Formats: sequence, structure tokens, C-alpha cells
Amino acid sequence: MANEPKRDFKNPLRRITGRYYNLVGAVLFLLGVVLRLLSIGKTGFAWLVIGDIGTFLAVAITIPFIYDRLIKTEDRQLFLSDLEDLLDAKLPSYCNQKLGVTLHEGGRRSIDEEVAFIQTAKCEVVELGIALRTFSSYFEQRASYEFKNYVMELLRHGVVFKCVAMNPDCEVAAKYAENRGETELLDRIRSSLKTLKALSDEFKQLRLPGKFEIYLYSHFPYFHPVCVDGDEANGRIFISPYMYATKGAETPGFEFLKSEHLVMFEKYWASVKKLLADSRQL
Repeated sequence: MANEPKRDFKNPLRRITGRYYNLVGAVLFLLGVVLRLLSIGKTGFAWLVIGDIGTFLAVAITIPFIYDRLIKTEDRQLFLSDLEDLLDAKLPSYCNQKLGVTLHEGGRRSIDEEVAFIQTAKCEVVELGIALRTFSSYFEQRASYEFKNYVMELLRHGVVFKCVAMNPDCEVAAKYAENRGETELLDRIRSSLKTLKALSDEFKQLRLPGKFEIYLYSHFPYFHPVCVDGDEANGRIFISPYMYATKGAETPGFEFLKSEHLVMFEKYWASVKKLLADSRQL
């Protein structure tokens, strides 16, 4: 409400000054034209000066005036419009970066986002899910240069990959599949584990410094995390909570840095480590 008097004062003032400038421009232009017309056909130094003054007023003053009042105004409006569009597009992501949290409201991240996330790893990557169907499909259904090569490069640098899935033979898995109405879930888990086990054997044969390990848990799943260097200062984590009657691909998620949100990070990371401790390696 405090800004209302200011706006009420500025708007009439802009209209008044605009009309004043327009009037001045019109008068100068007409005066220049009249002086130029009067000097036509006249001889003598005085008329020559009057003609030059008329030309000066009509051209040297009026044209810059028209540019400032019309062309420049349009350019200014275009600039302000472009600036507004830029702020609308960039400001939300800038605010997210300042908060140290990146939101993925639409659901599952793209493969490029997944690659960018794990590429920061120096020591360890933990991929924890139920069936790990999407993760295993990156190796099985996508070209090697899209994902597999990046994982191999991390393994060459000694990074340990820990793939953690639900044990398809445990009682919890059967009840969870029944509750979700996903009768094919257990078969999907077994299929993913077969793919990941073949990958693990392949990487072992290459004798890479890093490791590609597979773990199975027999507990009820609460969220899908991807953790990078959880015990290190550069740790980061992606969290996607499981939602009732919502597909995993459509579940919103968020990622954040350990350095920005230490308390929240440690809570999630402690939960992941506890689940890992209670799991068995395949």
C-alpha cells in the first residue's frame, strides 16, 4: 500500500512530460521547416544563415528527438520484455541453486541428468531401489556411450558401485507386490539382477580398480536414493520417496549437497547405510 502514492504520482507525471516533449519536438520541426521555406530563393548572408538554422532545427534536432521518443522507446520496451522472459526462465533455477536443492517435479531424471550426477563421484556410488529396472536398462537398452562407458570410467578411477535391490524371494517382496497390484514385480527384480550380475562379472574380468557390487535387502522400501560419496565432504544425494498409487517414473524427487544441508543429508545417509548393513551381497 505504501507504493500506491508513488505510482499515483509517477503515472500522471509521465503523461505530462511525454506530451510536453512531443509538443516541443513538433514546434521545433515546424519552425525549422518554416525557416527553411522562407530562405528558399532568397539571397544574402542573413537568409543563408536562416536557411541553415531551419535545416539544423528540422534535421539535427528533430530526428534525434524522434529517435529518442519513438525508436528508442520501442527498443527499451523490447529489452525490458526480453529481460522479463529471461528472469522468468532463470530465476526459479537460480533460487534452487542458492538453496542447494534441485527439484525434479516431473518425476524420474533423464539419463543425462543421471550421468552428470554420478560423474562427480570420487569414492562410491550407491543406487538403491526396488527392482532397479531403469538403472539396469541403461546398460541393456541404451548405447554404451550413453551410460555404461561413464560407469566404466569411474571404475577405472577406483569408484565402488553398490547396486541395492529388494530380495525377490523374501516375504516382504511378495506382500509389497500384492499391495501394489504389480504381479510382475518379482520377475522384474530377477530380470534386473540377472543383467546386473552379468555386468559385475564383466567388470571383474576387466580387472578394473573399482568394484561393481550387488546387494539384496528384505525390508519394506521407503524411498529411492542415489548417493555419491556419502561419507565424503563432497557428498550429494538424490531422493525420490515412494508414493501410493503413483508410478516410480512420475514420482517427484530432489537432490542436494552434503555441504549445504548437512543435517538432512546425514539422516538420509544413515538410513541408507543401515539398510546396506542389513543387506546381503549377491
